[in-house]
Amino acid sequence: MFTSRTSTGLDIGSQSIKLVQVQHRRSSARVKTFGQIPTPSGRMENGFITDPDVVGQELGKLVDRLKLRKSKVVSALAGQQVYTRLLTLPAMKLDDMRHAALYQATSFLPISIDDVTTDIYPVRYLEDEEGKKCEVFFVAARKAQAENLIRTCQVAGLKLDRLEIEPLALHTLYHSQLSGSQVKGVLNIGSTRSYLAIFQRDTLVFVRSIGFGCAAFYQYMQDSGAGNVGLEKLNCLESGMEGLMRELVSELGRSLEYFRLQSNHEELSQIILCGGGARLGGIEEYLSREVGVPVQIGDFSSQVQLADTISAKEKKELIYEYPVALGLAMRGVK
Repeated sequence: MFTSRTSTGLDIGSQSIKLVQVQHRRSSARVKTFGQIPTPSGRMENGFITDPDVVGQELGKLVDRLKLRKSKVVSALAGQQVYTRLLTLPAMKLDDMRHAALYQATSFLPISIDDVTTDIYPVRYLEDEEGKKCEVFFVAARKAQAENLIRTCQVAGLKLDRLEIEPLALHTLYHSQLSGSQVKGVLNIGSTRSYLAIFQRDTLVFVRSIGFGCAAFYQYMQDSGAGNVGLEKLNCLESGMEGLMRELVSELGRSLEYFRLQSNHEELSQIILCGGGARLGGIEEYLSREVGVPVQIGDFSSQVQLADTISAKEKKELIYEYPVALGLAMRGVK
C-alpha cells in the first residue's frame, strides 16, 4: 500500500528527458509536477549517456524549473546495451542464484562480466527429474552506463536512489491491465527503437528490442510534404504508410514468434501500447488485425490521478510521452 509521500521518476531518452513527481496517498497516486527538455544532441547513444556532465547540466535546468533539486529519483537503464535472458537454475538462496546466473552469463554476454552490473528476478519455481529449479529473469548492463547515469544525476542536483528496467516500471503503471493469469505484453514504440515486454502471471518473462521507432513516421511526414502535424493527425492506413507499417508488423511478429518458441507456444491475450508511436491514428485496430492479438492504449487512470488544472494537451502528453517516467515514480515506493 502506498504511503503519503512523494517520489520522482527520471526517463532519459534519445530525444527527450522527462521528470515526473507523484504524491502517494493510501492506494493511489497523484501527479504533482512534470516536465521535459530535449536530450542534448549527440550526448546519448543507444541508451548510453556519452557526456554525463553536459546532460546533467541541461537536466539541472529542468530540475530547477520543477523545483526538484536534491530530490531522490528512480531511473532506468535502457537501450541495446542492456542484456536480458530467462535462465533456469537449481533452486537455492537468492545470492547464490545471482552468482550462478552470472556464471551462466559468461556463455552469452558479448562483453566481459567484469564490465557489467547484473541482477535477477525470480519468475517461478518448478521441479523435474534433476530436482527443484527456479526460472529467473536475468538483466545485465554495462557498469559505465550505470556510472554515467549516476554522474548525470549528481551534476543535475538529483540523487539516484534506485535503478530499474523500463518494463518493470510499465508493469507498475499498467498493473490493472496486465494483472491476472493470462499472458500479456506491452509494446513501447519509442523515438528510434521500440521493445516488446511480456508478462506471465504478473511476472516479466520476456523482453525483445525492436529496430523501429516513431521517428520513421515523422520522416514520412516530412518527405510527403505533410509537415509536422502530429502523429494523431496521420493515419496508418493512408497511402504511403504501407511500407512502414509492414516493417513494424514484421518486427513485432518476429518478436512474438521468438517468445512462442521460448515458452512452449504460449499465446498472448492482449498487448498494451504506449510511447510516442501510440499516437498514430488507427494503430490499435491495425496492429490488432495484423498480429491477431487485441491491442489497446495503456490506461493508468486507476493508478494515477491527474489534477483538474491539467489541460487536455498535457493529459495527452502524460498518456503517450510519460509512461516510463510515471512508472518509475510509482516504483519509488516499492
